[in-house]
Amino acid sequence: MRIYLLFFLAGLALPAAGANKLSRAERRDGFQLLFDGKSLRNWHSIRQRPDAGGWTVRKGILTWNKGGSWLATDDMYYDFVLRLEYRTRGNSNSGIFLRALPEGNPAFSGMELQIMSDAGQPPGLRSTGALYGAVAPIRNAAKPDGEWNQVEVTVRERRVVASWNGEKVLDANLDDPAYQHAQQKPLAERAAYGHVGLQAYNQGEPVEFRKIRIRVLKWGPGFPRTPEPDDPEFRSPALDRRPPEKQP
Repeated sequence: MRIYLLFFLAGLALPAAGANKLSRAERRDGFQLLFDGKSLRNWHSIRQRPDAGGWTVRKGILTWNKGGSWLATDDMYYDFVLRLEYRTRGNSNSGIFLRALPEGNPAFSGMELQIMSDAGQPPGLRSTGALYGAVAPIRNAAKPDGEWNQVEVTVRERRVVASWNGEKVLDANLDDPAYQHAQQKPLAERAAYGHVGLQAYNQGEPVEFRKIRIRVLKWGPGFPRTPEPDDPEFRSPALDRRPPEKQP
């Protein structure tokens, strides 16, 4: 009986660890993993408060200890397609930073796609799927607390398009005069490239993330800086296609 129980418990752990993989189609399309389910490789934490909590990996899931900070990719990007899954708990508050700079508030140096425990609530400038303080989503497609949400966001030149759980919720032209009065700074004046990031808000229950993968369309200047790992799922197809350097 004890042996069967051990096999059962091991089977429960497999989906969490195995979730952080690329599909065959994603590998073909040039996606790479940003989170391997085991470590914080490819990321670094930026403290926003003296009591900032650290980011941790538990059973294939990325989350944080309570406190104000954000987790930034080591590399910077102009244009990209980002996919990830997350789930909220009671009163969760977080966000996905896009083209964020390491100095200042990443929600306004770049942009923040808002994540909240607000399933079933009307859309607004601070609801799930909003470009925080700037663009309300078409609808709030968030799932209830405890359920995994699937997000895809495409940032290309002056356009941001986001889908939540298979539904398109946002399509914003960053140069649209309608966003001239966005909170803190017009969208047209935000950074043209920067980090992808995840927010650790200092209130509410931490959000959990997994299956974070990216297809880089245009690297930021001087990037990528991340060393190429042995795992092919972390190897950038963009790097693989670079022409060989000329020998002196």
